[in-house]
Amino acid sequence: MAGRGEEGRGIARLLASIIAAAAIAAPALGGGGIDPLSGIDFVRITHPGNAPWMGTNPPTQGDDAIGRGGVDYEYFIGRYEVTTSQWVQFFNAAYDRPAGGGGNLPWLTPPTFWGAQGTTPINNSNPNARRWQVPAGNEMRPVGNISWRMAAMYCNFLHNGGAGAAGPGGVVPRENFLSGAYDVSTFGPNGMGGFADQATRSPGARYFIPTRDEWIKAAHYDPHRYGENQGGYWEFSNSTDAWVPGGPPGVHVNLGPGGPGPNPNGPLAQANYGWDQFTFPGYGSPFTVPLGAYPDVQSPWGLLDVAGATTEWTEQIAFGTFEGPSARFLEGSYWGGAPGFGIADAVWDSYGQLSPGWTPFDSGFRVASIVPGPTGLVVLASGCVLVITRRRQR
Repeated sequence: MAGRGEEGRGIARLLASIIAAAAIAAPALGGGGIDPLSGIDFVRITHPGNAPWMGTNPPTQGDDAIGRGGVDYEYFIGRYEVTTSQWVQFFNAAYDRPAGGGGNLPWLTPPTFWGAQGTTPINNSNPNARRWQVPAGNEMRPVGNISWRMAAMYCNFLHNGGAGAAGPGGVVPRENFLSGAYDVSTFGPNGMGGFADQATRSPGARYFIPTRDEWIKAAHYDPHRYGENQGGYWEFSNSTDAWVPGGPPGVHVNLGPGGPGPNPNGPLAQANYGWDQFTFPGYGSPFTVPLGAYPDVQSPWGLLDVAGATTEWTEQIAFGTFEGPSARFLEGSYWGGAPGFGIADAVWDSYGQLSPGWTPFDSGFRVASIVPGPTGLVVLASGCVLVITRRRQR
């Protein structure tokens, strides 16, 4: 009996280890919800094979999104941009490390525009160690100063298990930041004035920067735009074809002569841009407004803050005439942009393109993820094979 008991415990341990490995294999969610590994609130984007954006009628001059937005597979994307609490976990793992271990991680620069503040490192024997904490109430503050390369390294960090992959002394292995979703060794110049960074995510990446098509679909495509399963695009990310007015949350804003400011007879602000503490005295700063502060303004899939907060990186590459890959596309309007700059949230107008190494105050991103297939768990016991198949649904 004792032998059988030990055998049973061994099987239980094996099963537990397989389940744990499967949990890392893909975020375990139903139709959408909080991913237990990353803490990201994911939304499932369905209806694969949707038609791309074909432009307005009459055509909008400069429409650079025609032919974009069609995606042939399901995927997940964050309901919110990366939050301060999520970014702090990443930066503490990257910066609060013992001395040695291959040196500092490349490409990382602590942000200025976020909700965290410095605190005492755990690895205080390392003079270069740094650590941050999040004051209560700042957890949902958006994060600026994120380069495309930093976003890619965050995806690597999540792909390899996040903070849960920490080894002895609570230290996440250095290599967990350098490969998985993107190969950081490729990052750098190409010798022609452009960059040599890996163009798209690696096969099997579990977390990644969305493509421009994935971003446009999640922000603007409505599978029931013209009726049940009759899909189409809304021009703006508030599920309408109407421009998105910016201002402090809950405030009616002035859009006419006189410039930005409160106006009880004006429309309600729908996005965090187009204002500051001088045009709206007493309402604080756009940099302190938490993500989700405009809950009634959503994309057709439920994404929040597509307009406002930070502008968002995509994988899409812009090519120069001579330098080859020269920049990456960003989408959405940003914190504190001029009152009319909400137009950058229109499906037909991207925010622009920037070098992947740049860290401007207004650049951030939202994470995308795979939709996992069935997970097969195999356990060997007493010469038999027990196959446990569990369908993961978010």
